[in-house]
Amino acid sequence: MPNQDTGRTGTAHLDAALEFLTRLGTDALECGYATAAAEDMVRACAAAWGLSRLTVTGMGRVLIVQCEDGQGHLVSRVGESAGLDSFDCDRMRRVKAVARATVTERLDPETACRRLTEADSGPPVFPWWWAQAGGMLLAFCICVQIGGGMLAASAAAVIQLVVNVTGRGFGAGGVPKLFGVAVQAALAGSLGGLCHLAGWLTVAQAATVVATTWVLIAPLPQLISTAIDMVSGDSMSALVRALGAGLIIGGIVLGGLLVLSLSWRFDLGVPVSADLPVLPVWLGVVFAVLGAIGNALFNSGGRDLLLPAAVAGLVTASVNQTLIHLGNMPSAWAGPIAAVVLGFLAAACADRLRLPMSALALVGITGALLPGLIVCQGLMLSVYQVSGVEYFVQAGAVCVALGVGASLGVYLWSVVARRGWAGTLR
Repeated sequence: MPNQDTGRTGTAHLDAALEFLTRLGTDALECGYATAAAEDMVRACAAAWGLSRLTVTGMGRVLIVQCEDGQGHLVSRVGESAGLDSFDCDRMRRVKAVARATVTERLDPETACRRLTEADSGPPVFPWWWAQAGGMLLAFCICVQIGGGMLAASAAAVIQLVVNVTGRGFGAGGVPKLFGVAVQAALAGSLGGLCHLAGWLTVAQAATVVATTWVLIAPLPQLISTAIDMVSGDSMSALVRALGAGLIIGGIVLGGLLVLSLSWRFDLGVPVSADLPVLPVWLGVVFAVLGAIGNALFNSGGRDLLLPAAVAGLVTASVNQTLIHLGNMPSAWAGPIAAVVLGFLAAACADRLRLPMSALALVGITGALLPGLIVCQGLMLSVYQVSGVEYFVQAGAVCVALGVGASLGVYLWSVVARRGWAGTLR
């Protein structure tokens, strides 16, 4: 929806300022920022221009910017983002760079608008196949971490490529998200099952492959942003994001039920144990680091994000493994606590590194904390017609808890920031 003026029209300078501020906010929402972070960017730029009585209100996909025109009249601009389900790390970095330059270099509104246009139309940071390679690396690492072995991990990487390309095709064709995700989940399950029927993988290995692909379809970025919006009091935005995440989860459930109903028509032999091989701690940390790097590539992260992503994966995995092995804490609790630490550090370092805070949090969580093992255990029970619902519910709860944990870490840093220990922009 094009930006719209409401109320009186101010000067040309004010109109240009409102145009930029509205575009900045909607662009930030589109590329993956939480509503509070997008509003903060808009406020910081408006403060640099000395706009008076400014209010910025985000309601789902809609952003309203309102200020006084200097003559006692309020002028407002309304914009709407294209969607809230995208997560483009490099575009997030470019948008934030424009906001920072507007504040630090005191750009005029016309120049700021031009730079924002350039940021929106900038070339991809890597060729398209780099993102696919990153997704394959991430799938490989997750499958190894949950005990799938090298052969299963290789299969997971290939299936992840097929499933992701299929999803992109559905997105380009305008297929509703619910149905597109359902087909993706069913496709992943079917390909994993075919690998078993062909004799390439055992039932347990095929389950790790399918579980890996399913957790990568899960809407973790939306869950993190939803939790941040809830903590920030943006209930409308949180509701819109939660509904979008619910559609994706519903699609996974539909596709999963279809695959399970088909699997019951085959003789899979004697039920196998849901216990899988456990990696040594050091090897688990190594694959968490590699997975974080893969996720940075998968979400269009630039070169500047690769090293911080590796550090985020290292810190998150180290905290998680320490809590599990030294603190004897269940993984369902250790993961969210590690997410709190990650969220705090991501918020603390994002401005200094000139990287989006949510991008740092996402790559660390995805590389080290996704509940792939829990999904795999539920799947291994379900294919033998034993209820695995409790495992799937637990996996969903863990994903939500990871988002809440990361948002809690961000909130704790905001408390520190209010004491004057942080910069203006997150």
